[in-house]
Amino acid sequence: SAVRSMDDERKIEKSKDELITNVSHDLRTPLTSIIGYLGLIEDKQYRSEEDILKYTHTAYEKAKQMKTLVDDLFEYTKVQQHGAPVNIMKIDLNQLIEQLTVSFELEAQHRGIEITSSVIPNPLMIEADPEKLGRVFNNLVSNAFKYGNGASYIRIDARQENDMVVVKVANDGTPIPEKALDHLFERFYRAEASRSRATGGTGLGLAIVKSIVDLHHGSVKVTSNEDETAFIVTLPLKQEIKENNQK
Repeated sequence: SAVRSMDDERKIEKSKDELITNVSHDLRTPLTSIIGYLGLIEDKQYRSEEDILKYTHTAYEKAKQMKTLVDDLFEYTKVQQHGAPVNIMKIDLNQLIEQLTVSFELEAQHRGIEITSSVIPNPLMIEADPEKLGRVFNNLVSNAFKYGNGASYIRIDARQENDMVVVKVANDGTPIPEKALDHLFERFYRAEASRSRATGGTGLGLAIVKSIVDLHHGSVKVTSNEDETAFIVTLPLKQEIKENNQK
């Protein structure tokens, strides 16, 4: 009905406004800091080269934080657009997950976390958009690093189950509070507001995961207890390729 579609439009508008407000807030914080530290250099408010290096290092770190944020935002709006192009092809999930694991090895060592993966069968062929799917697991592993305080391992397990594949990204860090579990995939939801500001996450990472999994007609859920926190992504092995005739 017309009333309902107006209602929906209003909801969309409201959520767009929230998106802009949240992103502005998140960009402003690091930007203020960057301008502050570069300002000190600009006004020659330093006593030594060591000071300068300290200031530029902080500005650099904050700029990287902003880049992550803008990348997330870009990715999120791209995935949200109707008819976002999904580039479906046959890929070996084993290869994708192995490359991902290798790319995080250095950070894992640095944090004293062991990162491992196991995929059965090998190869595990699946129809998916490799770039987008890579983003899903990348975000889940990054998330485990960011919030899995005190974790000793991050494990990625993929198993074929009939015509589905189940991928589990698990860590043994601090459990996620029960009341937060249902909201994790909402845009900008953060389990702990204060901690997230410090880690510089957008709260978009998991919303992107959900959007991409939806595009692949799959599902994602999370379980968390004292022993382990696990994000479980279930995807169909085959995608129905819809012919795009709406020119």
